[in-house]
Amino acid sequence: MFLISILLTSLGWMGCNDPATPVQQTSNTPKEITFVNGITDANKGMRKGDVVIKGNLPANIKGKILLWETSGKVTELIDSTLIENGAFAFSNKPYESGIYMVGLNANNMAAVIISTAEPVVDLQFKGAKLEGSMSSTSSKENEGWIKYMAQEPILLKAIKDAKVGAHKNPGMKGQFDQQAAQKELELATLQHSMISEYPGTFLAKIMTWKQEPNKTDMAKYFDNIDFTDESIIHTKVMSDRIETFMRSFSKGEESGFINCVSTVAEKTKVNDRVLEFSLNQMLVGFYESNMENMCMHIIDNYINGESCGDSDLSNVIKTTASSIKNLSVGNTPPNIQLTTSTGSKYDLYKTAASNKYTLVMFWSSWCEHCKGEAPEVKACYDQWKAKGFDIVGVSIDKNKQAWTNALTERGFTFPQVCGMNEYQSPVAKDYRVSKTPTFYLLDKEQKIVLKPKGIREVQTFLAANLK
Repeated sequence: MFLISILLTSLGWMGCNDPATPVQQTSNTPKEITFVNGITDANKGMRKGDVVIKGNLPANIKGKILLWETSGKVTELIDSTLIENGAFAFSNKPYESGIYMVGLNANNMAAVIISTAEPVVDLQFKGAKLEGSMSSTSSKENEGWIKYMAQEPILLKAIKDAKVGAHKNPGMKGQFDQQAAQKELELATLQHSMISEYPGTFLAKIMTWKQEPNKTDMAKYFDNIDFTDESIIHTKVMSDRIETFMRSFSKGEESGFINCVSTVAEKTKVNDRVLEFSLNQMLVGFYESNMENMCMHIIDNYINGESCGDSDLSNVIKTTASSIKNLSVGNTPPNIQLTTSTGSKYDLYKTAASNKYTLVMFWSSWCEHCKGEAPEVKACYDQWKAKGFDIVGVSIDKNKQAWTNALTERGFTFPQVCGMNEYQSPVAKDYRVSKTPTFYLLDKEQKIVLKPKGIREVQTFLAANLK
């Protein structure tokens, strides 16, 4: 999640497509970026009201179309309706204004703005792939949103590439910095134009929140956001702003992260719902970045502790905190009880109790990294199985044939089970799996002793502990 991006950016590890040379720029220094406030009485605060969401798809698309509510970068399925002769219409019901996702499945969806200022949102999709093929003649909110999102990813990538170029090429830092500044100005200009062209809209409010008028001042960084406005929950703005805040002010040090967490909690505690949302974003982000010490800091001080004063946190974040705590080293993870590929019943706790160490390996048939590590996983099992070591492979595949074909191809002889619903399967959710492969090594007491990044870490551990 966000902290992975923070750490990669700070270290300059951004992938294989980083530019070797800067794009040629004019010699003019980019203008200073100003702040434009697009929040007015017309779009201020959380709004909730009845909205009809309807539209059209290509005639060959059948079945159901789905609707998800967003909470930061997380989506929750809230409705579905049949597609009839290329048309669909969700039932009229109250919605909180924000970004929602309309799609055919979790891998084919498009982001839309639902605003109570528009009681009817009519969407048109030209292609089978919904993202990039959406238009709307009746919704000004989505007309502007579509125009903005056609340009934002391109500008953000150019800014990132320029910053990575500056890091990797110190001799050309000035040129890359100028390139980044120019693209940042173009992005700000785009946001300002959206505010001007679509005044008083939810879109204009998002554009206001996306700006960073105090980007170098830790104390004032969030000053352009009203945290009493709960509608920020239904956007990615806070997730993105927290990521940038951590990257800019933590210096990659634990004390810096603690200070950043404290600042975010202090700023957002004016509204319990926004506070909880922000704590959850940071908690999950730290967990997915393997920073369990920071997870424990948030759990102990802000969820189970009293750092947030009289805030009334719900059972949802307390459940998330408990889940993360149970998946940390030294604790007992959830049991896995599924039917194996050979038809027998599997119980992780019983298996762990009968071995010195048991490796839980989440994998998928489509994952090239999983495929690359498969020979080493098999060799590790063959080397240590006689000394009290076992493995259970937990596939997150949805297609049974793809799973069984991969099992045959890789020659695994240790127990195999499958969640059969990708990352949405209960077992994947229990273990908070967001990528494959993911490993957990358990001891005889069913406690996690290691969360290795790869099978070689397991080999090293076993060599030291299985004599």
